[in-house]
This record gives sequence, C-alpha cells and structure tokens, in this order.
Amino acid sequence: MLTMLARNIMTHEVIVISPDATVQDAARLLSDYHISGVPVLDDSRRMVGIVTQADIIGKDGQTVADIMTPRVVSVQMDTPVDEVAQILASNRYKRVPVLQDGRVVGIVSRADIVRMIASRWVCPTCGAIQHGRMPETCYACGADGSRFERELDPRMEITTRQ
Repeated sequence: MLTMLARNIMTHEVIVISPDATVQDAARLLSDYHISGVPVLDDSRRMVGIVTQADIIGKDGQTVADIMTPRVVSVQMDTPVDEVAQILASNRYKRVPVLQDGRVVGIVSRADIVRMIASRWVCPTCGAIQHGRMPETCYACGADGSRFERELDPRMEITTRQ
C-alpha cells in the first residue's frame, strides 16, 4: 500500500497561542474552538511548548508560559501516518504538531487519523470506491492508486431524541 503522510491528513489552519497569554485566555480558546490543546508560539512563530486542558486544570500559574508543557513531541510533514498513529497511541497524546523548518505548519489529531480510516477513495478511471487507507491500485481496473481522490463517507444524521 502507498504510504499516507502527515501532510496528507493534517489540519493546516492551526490555532495557536502566545506564552504571554493568560491561563483564562487559553481556557477560553480551547472552549470556544472545542479543542483540547494548542501549540504555544513565540514572537518569531517558533513553537516553545503546548498547552492542553490537562495543563489548565492541573497546574498553577497566571500565564500560558507558567503552565505549558515545554517539551513537545512533533513530526515532520513526510512522517508516515502509521508512525504518527503509533506516537499518539503509545504516549496517549491527542494531537501532535507538524513542523517544517522548525515552524508549525499543521497538526495531526486522533480525529484526523480516524477520519482517514473512514475515508473512501474514488478511482478516477472507473469510479470504483475503496474504503480506508489509500489503495495501491484499483481492485476493479488496476489504475494507479496515487491518482485516487479521497472523499469522506457522508456523515450519518443524528436522530432527535423524544
């Protein structure tokens, strides 16, 4: 199978925070965006840490710099998704920043990997659909899998409870 890379599934629009922000600002940011952690960037946009819900509720301090985790495991854009998944699972992380030349260019979360597994791939030659990871070749016509287009399965509607 062709190897999916972090760049193929990462979220590009990364929400970040400054180390000088208050803990209340960080809590509001996480709450407003319904996320559990954000990279902390200095004035030159270099990552200096990460602040998570666990940091907010488990550490004392006034600023993000006071409570953030300074040592952050990160990956590169060309890190295989299987390796990213292993990092997340074995360390019980919920997200990992993606760096290029020392700068945050994306973030891969558990949800991104689950979304990839739920993906379906459409053969541009014959229209056949394959689910899960990117196929190497089309099972129906043998077309090169690298030309497949990734789609997500439609979201099932949630029924209203009575």
